[in-house]
Amino acid sequence: MRLAGAHVVLTGATGSIGSRLAERLAGRGARLTVTARSAEALDELAARTGALAVPADLADEGGPASLLTSAQDRHGPVDVLVHNAAVEVAGRLEELDADGLAAAVALNVRAPLELTRLALPGMRERRRGHLVLVSSLAGVATFPGLTLYGATKAALTQAAAGLSLDLRGSGVGTTLVEIGPVSSTMMSRVRDHPPTAAAFTRAARLRVLRDLDPDEVAGAVVAAVEANRRHVRLPRRAAVLAATAGLPRAVVRTALVGIEG
Repeated sequence: MRLAGAHVVLTGATGSIGSRLAERLAGRGARLTVTARSAEALDELAARTGALAVPADLADEGGPASLLTSAQDRHGPVDVLVHNAAVEVAGRLEELDADGLAAAVALNVRAPLELTRLALPGMRERRRGHLVLVSSLAGVATFPGLTLYGATKAALTQAAAGLSLDLRGSGVGTTLVEIGPVSSTMMSRVRDHPPTAAAFTRAARLRVLRDLDPDEVAGAVVAAVEANRRHVRLPRRAAVLAATAGLPRAVVRTALVGIEG
């Protein structure tokens, strides 16, 4: 997918990964729409990258539709949709409140699916488009304290697999991003839960995981979109875990549906 001149909508744009994605997408010549809840941080990012800033709370029921309308009014049809927005949740499920649970599901699962549902008809009609779903290795093998977060990311991973089948031959591509811990304030908050922090420490000691640089992730995502690759899995040392977990989907794709790759 050629990014120069393409209209890219990026959610979760002010976070550690999101801001690096915005910079790299702008550097590739994309017409960029960025969204997040914080208007001040979003305006600063837009000023730095030349993007259109559309503050929105995608967990609100009408948030996705409002974002898409504003983005298309200014920049025209959406060519690339990057689902990067997410909220971290660390703790035992029974210790979470109902509002927090609902908000996590709304932002991490419902919002990307609703945005995709709204954007896809136009992409299909133009036979042009790309969807990027930023998931997590927590959707493959979650750690203590990440029950809710891991469940939402597993849902996003499964959605990406289904979309790649539904969109075959349509001209619309998908990229699923499955990543480990990233150096960020988000990860710092996750590690405030002692059992989760201990599990990450053990994984690092065993060299199963390492903290990723946000710019490393952003660079890999942009390269994958341009090359129309279906997966980004980082760190590479843990990629085999995600690939192994995806074997049932691969069997369906090749043996039952008849699609290779």
